[in-house]
Amino acid sequence: MAVYTDSGLVCGCDHQHPNIATATACVSQPGGYVVAIRRGEMEPLKEAEEAEFEKLMYGRTEAAGEEPDFGLLVRGEVESNG
Repeated sequence: MAVYTDSGLVCGCDHQHPNIATATACVSQPGGYVVAIRRGEMEPLKEAEEAEFEKLMYGRTEAAGEEPDFGLLVRGEVESNG
């Protein structure tokens, strides 16, 4: 799912994406991100999924700097840097 924060809330697209590439293409807000939905719950991407997201979104093959804290994102404590 493509997600972003707005006014302290986590907002996401309403689409079911079969892979990281289509979810990344759905990111429409600055600071947007992709999370996994497994068994109906939002979860952080696995290492290989994160690498794929980084490559698709930013053209790099390894994470640059600090990765977002998924727990803070879900609780709405992380603001967009856009």
